[in-house]
Amino acid sequence: MKELEQLEETGKYVFHGSPHSDITHFELRQGNHNGMPDGNPAVSATPYVEFAVFRAIINTTNISIPFSSRFGFQDGKREFIVSSQEVLDQIQNKKGFVYVFDKKDFVPYSRDGIAYSNNMEWRSYKTISPISVIEVTVDDLSTISPGVKILDSE
Repeated sequence: MKELEQLEETGKYVFHGSPHSDITHFELRQGNHNGMPDGNPAVSATPYVEFAVFRAIINTTNISIPFSSRFGFQDGKREFIVSSQEVLDQIQNKKGFVYVFDKKDFVPYSRDGIAYSNNMEWRSYKTISPISVIEVTVDDLSTISPGVKILDSE
């Protein structure tokens, strides 16, 4: 995780979390928001390592039960939410992968069309290969897992 944090600090990279370790190039995919198409097909990434690590671990490959999860900003702080404690229980001993991309190949994305450099989501509109891939484990969530909220306890 330290390596990823150092890359984030440079501001030169964006990150994509996945349960798969063998992706050599990323194809354009149609994004969805609330079940509806969201913008043009693209490769999505984030300048925030914690969001990519969350997605690398919290996914349907690592979790065998129906669940929901989300992340974002609430009152200027990063927020991570899962639908139950069982989700957190199922990720023990799981791993994922964070793909690192050159930020210059991406642009900030916003549904309202007003995108800023600090946006959570960035998109590339071309097939793209990562600079590197870094394995992460549930232990790498330790910096955020104490802050993960569970929906049914809100």
